[in-house]
Amino acid sequence: MGGQAMRGYTLDVSEYLFRLTTESLRIHSNQTRRYQSLGNLVNARATAGAAGAIEQHDVETLRKHLEKVPTKGPIRIYLSITKTSAESLTEAKRRLEKHLGSALTVGDAISMLLFDYVVEQGTAKLLSKIGIDEQKPPKSARGHGRDEAEKVVRIR
Repeated sequence: MGGQAMRGYTLDVSEYLFRLTTESLRIHSNQTRRYQSLGNLVNARATAGAAGAIEQHDVETLRKHLEKVPTKGPIRIYLSITKTSAESLTEAKRRLEKHLGSALTVGDAISMLLFDYVVEQGTAKLLSKIGIDEQKPPKSARGHGRDEAEKVVRIR
């Protein structure tokens, strides 16, 4: 990463968390139109605001996520991220521990980070499917569906 200090992790993850990582990478690669690594995705998501974004999810939803997608398992993955991302991830873990009222691992924090990413991308895709594009205001806000070149005569 261009001379930046790096931090390496070795994680033994469950099959479900492994699947979450690969699905997240597929989405991120398609979004960026470049092959991505787990390190690239975590670097992109583990920012100063990461914990706040995750904390917006209901506590029960996050607990259910950790229950349904256990972190520990037999699949070993290696992750190398920038020191800045590692610090943000550690801060997110600390805040999420307080938010959930239970001890978490770095793997748990990564799992919730990826969960938040997949939910965010799914929401954006759904909004796009129903015709809500973040860049264009709805037709009702652009003149009630009329062609903008159409002349309107006001009645008094």
